[in-house]
Amino acid sequence: MFKKLSAFLFVVAAVFTIFAPSSSAQSKADDIIDTAYDYSGSPYVWGGTSPSGFDCSGYVQYVYGKHGIDLDRTSRQQALQGEPVSRSNLQPGDLLFFGSPVWHVGIYIGNNKMISAENPGDDIDVASLKYYWGDQLSGARRVIDEDQSHTASLSPGEFHDVSSHYWAEDKISYISQQGIIHGYEGGYFRPNRDVTRGEVAKMMSEALNLGTSSHDRFSDIGSHWSSDYVNAVAAEGYITGYGDGTFRPDESMTREEIASLFDRAFHLSGSANVSFSDVNSGDWSYNAIEDLVANSITHGYEDGTFRPDHTTSRSEFAAFLYNAIR
Repeated sequence: MFKKLSAFLFVVAAVFTIFAPSSSAQSKADDIIDTAYDYSGSPYVWGGTSPSGFDCSGYVQYVYGKHGIDLDRTSRQQALQGEPVSRSNLQPGDLLFFGSPVWHVGIYIGNNKMISAENPGDDIDVASLKYYWGDQLSGARRVIDEDQSHTASLSPGEFHDVSSHYWAEDKISYISQQGIIHGYEGGYFRPNRDVTRGEVAKMMSEALNLGTSSHDRFSDIGSHWSSDYVNAVAAEGYITGYGDGTFRPDESMTREEIASLFDRAFHLSGSANVSFSDVNSGDWSYNAIEDLVANSITHGYEDGTFRPDHTTSRSEFAAFLYNAIR
């Protein structure tokens, strides 16, 4: 059944609007965010300005300095640089400031999230702008001045922000060439951004030829762009909502939620020795993760973890899908 579904998916067209890079034409904002992730393993050190240890403003100063943007040393000084930006107009690469007077700075990475050097307990971390950080946000500044448009021609499966050396380049390219995943306007893929529940529903509806449905099954999707796709996938029982009757289409999907979705939609089966240090046999997603391992869809991380409650990036989702249909 698994191999039959693989053959079927090869001919699927126009599935999903995921988004993507090619190194020479990658936007400066995406370059900066990639660099921010490169140093995410550095510890938090108060007053630190190097990879051996950063504080919040030292981290931002170092990352932007790698791309020719000179920032002042402290977060309060940085809050006076660049141009002010409203929260509704945030773009990846903008600086976010917290408190009045300012006591923290982070880098906006899209999808209502930031990356920053927080404190000795959290080190460099990705955090949501909901709840605590959302309440503390006091301003934003844009310090990137660039023409985001690129005129370089792209071949099918190529994106301005996915280089030939990127770890998932071959998978993203293949899935795109099959007409299953498309990028943002302008030829971008945005590989590090989270894939949302609405986006995944659209893709699964198209990939499995489920069509659309106008029969709303959740209380919060009536006017959402993905509603008809969500309804169609939910009708098959492949994807579910929350106990309060909502679907939350703009929220990210975790790795264990993707595992459960793939397990149902691709009718996976098999047995494997699941030895991830953070996955236990009593976990609700254990069987689905086991099925993904048994079908070589995932092997987890090099440190022996699966990170089931971590959000799934666009590139990770593309890799899961590639492994599922190949």
